[in-house]
Amino acid sequence: MNMDLIKEITLTEIVFAITIVSTGLIIAIVLFFIFRRIQQNLKANNQSQLAAVIKDFDKMVIISSIFISIYMALLSIEVIRSSLSQFNQVFTILLIALISYTLEKSKRHLLEWYSIKINYNNSPQIKTLKTLIPTVQWFSTLVIISLSLLICLDIIGISIAPLIAGLGIGGLAVALALQGTLSNFFAGVNVLTDGNIQVGDYIELADGYGGYVSTIGWRSTRIRTLSDNTVTIPNGRLADTIVTNYNHPTDEMSVFIKMGVGYFENLDNVENVVIEVATQVIETTEGAVSQHAPTVWYEEFGDDNVNFYAVMRAKGYIDSWRVKHSFIKAISTRFRTENIEISFHNTNIFMRDES
Repeated sequence: MNMDLIKEITLTEIVFAITIVSTGLIIAIVLFFIFRRIQQNLKANNQSQLAAVIKDFDKMVIISSIFISIYMALLSIEVIRSSLSQFNQVFTILLIALISYTLEKSKRHLLEWYSIKINYNNSPQIKTLKTLIPTVQWFSTLVIISLSLLICLDIIGISIAPLIAGLGIGGLAVALALQGTLSNFFAGVNVLTDGNIQVGDYIELADGYGGYVSTIGWRSTRIRTLSDNTVTIPNGRLADTIVTNYNHPTDEMSVFIKMGVGYFENLDNVENVVIEVATQVIETTEGAVSQHAPTVWYEEFGDDNVNFYAVMRAKGYIDSWRVKHSFIKAISTRFRTENIEISFHNTNIFMRDES
């Protein structure tokens, strides 16, 4: 700044500019202590993640108040006001960078705080939210960075319309080249937002694959089988096939055990014996639902036996195996004791005497 420029600045303008900067510094100091007080209260209430969010915001607010006070002080000086075009651009870009950086950090802390907050609830809706949190974090970061760059380019005079058009054409080419990947991507979005499949559920596909869902990603879903192996399923295939979810809408499930007894057995006696054995099984087997009374339903006259179902209730998919295991052993022993026959497959041949 040359001497002629300094001579054109009046004492009143200097005093006014100093007053504005001093006011901005005082506001920044007051805000600093206010935010520190809020953070201390949150930490005292075991809200450390939320306190980190406030800490990210207080830096932005304090620095912004100082920046704005300096900017307004310069604008109050008439001789400088006419030559601030480049400074306006720099100031605006720095402010956008500060806001973007703050939003990125506070977003991460806010999602961590929200994840901890909902960690004690295992409802299907909460399971869906937990699954979506990493996706939301990645997508929000992409949006913040993209918008910040576009705004900065527009500020420095670079037209973003051709850039957006170019990105659109390039995006179309990429979409055609990555059609399979994008198909799995949007299928993954559908799986994540639909809420019918969540991490931790036991699912079974129509082609026979089954296991616990360990990860739902953008391209594929991983399930851990009962043999402790991992099966990776493309999301497109998962979305297009029939899936049985043994944890939806509740973890409890009915256990159907198909059986049969000989045609000469007393069916009322068989029903009483089966219900008695099933009652003992659900009272002594881990994972059985004792509040649910067992039932017997005769189904058909089969080739060798009168077939029926014994129906009980289990707390989950693995528990249903325990219930079946215990019941089959117990009913087999009881049928032998009661001399109740389960017929083997046989064929009777009747010959007509036409003499």
